[in-house]
This record gives sequence, C-alpha cells and structure tokens, in this order.
Amino acid sequence: MRKSKQFLSMPVIGLQEGRQIGSVKGLVVDPSLKQVVALIIEQKGWFKEQKYVDFNKVKSVGEDAVTIDQTSSAERGSSLPNIIKLLKDNIEIIGARIVTENGTLLGYADEYYVDMASGQLVGLEFSDKFLSSVMHGKAFLDTNYVNTIGKDVIVCADEATDNVIKIEGGIQETMKSFKDSTSHIWDNTVQKTRNFSTSLNKSLGKAKSPKDSKQKEEPAQPDEYTGKPPSSED
Repeated sequence: MRKSKQFLSMPVIGLQEGRQIGSVKGLVVDPSLKQVVALIIEQKGWFKEQKYVDFNKVKSVGEDAVTIDQTSSAERGSSLPNIIKLLKDNIEIIGARIVTENGTLLGYADEYYVDMASGQLVGLEFSDKFLSSVMHGKAFLDTNYVNTIGKDVIVCADEATDNVIKIEGGIQETMKSFKDSTSHIWDNTVQKTRNFSTSLNKSLGKAKSPKDSKQKEEPAQPDEYTGKPPSSED
C-alpha cells in the first residue's frame, strides 16, 4: 500500500510506445466504493491537457513510475462522464472530520492509504482531538470501520475507537509496537495476578494458624476408672 500523496508527480509510462505521457496530478476516489477509480494525468509539452486513466487500466504502480499498457489508456474527461461526476461532487478525504456513530470526534484525516494493486482504500491516517486525550502523534484506522465517506464528514462505526493504532515511523512498525505493547500489558497482568495470589495465600495461612494450634491442644480426657481428670503429677 502507499499514501495518496506518494502518487503525486509520479511519471506515467505507456509500455507499448515506451513513452512518458505525463505525471500523476491527483487521484479520483469513489466514496461509495472506498476506492481510487482513476488517476488525473498532467500531460507533458506546450499544449498541456488534463487526462484521466481508469485505475483498472493501470498495469502497475512501481517505486518510481506508474505503467499502463498503451498511451491511449489516458482519456479525455468527455469520455469518462462518471469520473467527471465524482470530481464535481468534490468529496475530499484529507481534511474531513472523522466521527463515530455515537458522535465521538476522532479527529481530522491527514492522509489515506491505497492498495496499489486494486486501488482500494486501506486505511486513514488522522490526528487531533481523540489522540490528544489518549496518545501523542498520529493514528491509523482500518477502512473496514468506515461506514460513510461524505462531503464534510467521514462516519465510522463505534468500534473504531477501540481499534485505532498509533503510528510510529510507519504502519509495519506500528503493528509491531502495538503487538509488543499488548504483550507487555499481558505480562504485567499475569505477574500482578501471581503476586496477588501469593499475598492472599500468605494472609490465609496466617489467619488459619491460631485456629490450627487450638485444635492441636486438645483437653485431657478423664481417667477411665476414676472418672477424674489426671493430675499434673501423673
């Protein structure tokens, strides 16, 4: 996966012609599908014309360039009315408020992650109010918890607040840090439980000692023949 901003300015190359037709100027997202459906291409040359490449026609998104089978895959907007409609709807993910169904404001979207093969939105990166109360920095939220991407607000399930992952130097490191921190908490919990059990056993042992000693000091039985208790001299 890759951040949306990392697509910008990447050269777009037609493989059949071996020619660069331009560079990526932006992404077109279908909010209902939670997917990038097209790339906005800024062409090279004196007479620049903005064109679009349907994401299904993208051959590969590499480290240094985007490749398509042929340059004709970059089309004018008039040929792609659905893409133009999405642009006119002007739904922006970056800067949108992220709110749960119960009305909790998590923060504002700073970035979104894209699966390079399918164009699906993988997750949101955000910061602000929610983070300031529980952690510092930025956080990652899986788009599986996103219900609606609207014009002004991104609506999430209430479970989103329990599934936020802190970002420290990238997603892979975040996942590892998250697992490590969970393991650490579990180890501490186990140790505290053991310490509590040991203390409890000791307390119970002390509580039973006087009773046990009394049970051991049984009263002397009367003499079998006289019926009198034995004298201390016996």
